[in-house]
Amino acid sequence: MRKCFFNFISGAAAALLLSVVSGCSTSLYEDPENWAIIDNDTPVFYAQYDLIYLYPCQEKKSEGPYMNWISGSVGKETRIFVRMVVASQFGQRVRVFSPFVPLLSFDDYDAIIGEFKKSDRADFDFYKTKLKVPIDYMVDALNVYFSHYNSDGHPLVIYGHGQGGLVLYEAMKRCSKVCPGNGFVVGYFFGVPGVTLDEIKSNFGGRGIRRACRRDSVGVIAICNIRRPGEPLDHTLAMPNGVVINPLNWCIDATPADNSRNPGALFFDRKQHNPLLKVKQIPKFCGAVVDPENGIVNLTGIPKDCRFKLDEDCFGSDAWGIFSKSVVKNAQERVAMFKFLRTGVEMPE
Repeated sequence: MRKCFFNFISGAAAALLLSVVSGCSTSLYEDPENWAIIDNDTPVFYAQYDLIYLYPCQEKKSEGPYMNWISGSVGKETRIFVRMVVASQFGQRVRVFSPFVPLLSFDDYDAIIGEFKKSDRADFDFYKTKLKVPIDYMVDALNVYFSHYNSDGHPLVIYGHGQGGLVLYEAMKRCSKVCPGNGFVVGYFFGVPGVTLDEIKSNFGGRGIRRACRRDSVGVIAICNIRRPGEPLDHTLAMPNGVVINPLNWCIDATPADNSRNPGALFFDRKQHNPLLKVKQIPKFCGAVVDPENGIVNLTGIPKDCRFKLDEDCFGSDAWGIFSKSVVKNAQERVAMFKFLRTGVEMPE
């Protein structure tokens, strides 16, 4: 029987629901219906690694602030997005776990990002906003994952886009089970604001997790916020001394990577009904170079006839797919290194 405990969640009801769920022995994430994808039927010995993914905003506006995944076609469309944009790219030998989480509508989330940009960014606490609800749900999903699906330290990659990336990052901070000893290899976060080196050290240093500085380091966090050519810095998630890495050459300095280093961008068309045309793959779509001072990745070599929405602050942004193929390739490299290091061989920093 489906254990989805709401038909519609208002802000107050959602907070109440979380208090009820946290006080019960049964989590709603023990029911597979409450996952967009849950590949728990794939044998662990067959899977090279596990992937936990959280998607960006799936609703522009909603009746209340939070996404209701059993309302209308929301859950169905989310499943299609996750399956076609993420799961299909990582392949059958990767177990994908993507929980349904009551994310904020895009408009409500955008308002919070606006507050963040006006604040002293280093001190802004997303957990003290309406994002507390989805963050708590994501923590619950992580705990269920480690309790039921990965109790032996199987290699784990974490991946999030936009609001999903921010919620997943904040949930990682609050779930101590996410650590290299339990299989954590790398966390890729795109469109996540306000992350500094000091914050990573403070929140994750005790678990042996640090920032990603090269293409094969493990137990690391990789952050990427982007800027289109000519886009004003204040329209982006740029932040002085913000953590950033180039997803094409995996450098944190200003070493450029041209279009030839981009194995493929992946763009998803929500309005296209033909599944064969819903996803468009473009090899060598663009290059990238890090602006270390502002913690941002500048896009280069974008096709002049590009009609994609590459800004991160719009609903249905195409920005999330720019480095898709590079992430898939890099995840394989990092997992291979993780497994190698488990043999006990020490590698230099």
